[in-house]
Amino acid sequence: MVGTLSYGRDTIRYEVRFLASRQTLAIEVHPDSRVLVRAPLGCPEALIAERVQKRAAWISRQLAEFERYRPRTPARQYVNGESHLYLGRQYRLKLLHGASAGVKLARGQLLVSLPGEADPDRAKVLLHRWYLDRARVVFDEVLEASLRRFKGIDHPRLSVRTMQSRWGSLSRAGTMTLNVNLVLAPRSCIEYVVIHELCHTRHRDHDARFFKLLGQVMPDWEERKRKLESALL
Repeated sequence: MVGTLSYGRDTIRYEVRFLASRQTLAIEVHPDSRVLVRAPLGCPEALIAERVQKRAAWISRQLAEFERYRPRTPARQYVNGESHLYLGRQYRLKLLHGASAGVKLARGQLLVSLPGEADPDRAKVLLHRWYLDRARVVFDEVLEASLRRFKGIDHPRLSVRTMQSRWGSLSRAGTMTLNVNLVLAPRSCIEYVVIHELCHTRHRDHDARFFKLLGQVMPDWEERKRKLESALL
């Protein structure tokens, strides 16, 4: 079942799933802008619409928050002299002819060695692999350190990939997925995203309990979030 609600000038679409396992109605807003309502079997549609309308202000705030959180890093051309980020610092790209393919950082430069002609398309593939490798190492370090701030939670499985609409997520099965592009941001911002996702092990929704826990574990989370937004959005 699909429904819509009006809030101000916006029309918000939501999906309803009827579940035999549910006894109460729950409303979820997801980072990809999906609004999902989980309802008990036989729950009247009019009651669902009424409950959703009552939560319209909250739903709108969540959608706006996720929109602000959406990555908007500019497209790159992978040519000499172009600026590229890594852990919050700018590096100048330099394409070099080399006996073998490789990437390294040296004196403010991101050096990309390529056998044969310096081709931007090949440099793009090589750099993506390098960023992915570095992201896995850095994110694992941050996750291990962040877990020490919590008691009694399971170690999530870490997955790193390109994500179009969010910096991170935590599945119900316990997999933390982080956007590879997060490795462009300062380490303090990566720590914020990891702590944010770990708080979801206790509270799935962005409710008052979630933000209370986030503030206890990371009192300066808002400053880190603003830093992330200014660095990459």
